[in-house]
Amino acid sequence: MAKNKQVDGEKRQTRLNLRLTDAEHAMLKSRAEGFGLPMAEFVRVFLLELPKPAKRVHDLPMVDPKLLRQLVSIGNNVNQLTRYAHTVSNDPKQTLDVLSLSFALQKLGDELAQLREQYSLKLVKELDACVSDAPVLDTAIDTADVINRDERC
Repeated sequence: MAKNKQVDGEKRQTRLNLRLTDAEHAMLKSRAEGFGLPMAEFVRVFLLELPKPAKRVHDLPMVDPKLLRQLVSIGNNVNQLTRYAHTVSNDPKQTLDVLSLSFALQKLGDELAQLREQYSLKLVKELDACVSDAPVLDTAIDTADVINRDERC
């Protein structure tokens, strides 16, 4: 947010100083980051009971960089094939080689299927290893054991 931003045609000029403990400051900073706001704006929104912004979602899954690179290169190949097909189909002097185009698309489809199988099996193996390492729990559950097991997997 810009400094001294105008609100309803009026600039913000009055300053409020607030003393906090280190723990309180860390908590405020963490909450502001959770909403994706600068701390000053976060405090202003909550003190003045302004409409609360939507909370940011930080639960995005982590993707294996190798998989991401392969998917990006496949996407680039699809874009190149599409551009080629459009260019050739719009030029009356050239004919579109449908057979080679379909072969190239089939090859990309096979690569995607191979990636799906490879990474699905990797996930199954990881989950299988996690389950096989897990202790068998009694009716008397020790919560510390459950927490430790969950942290490993």
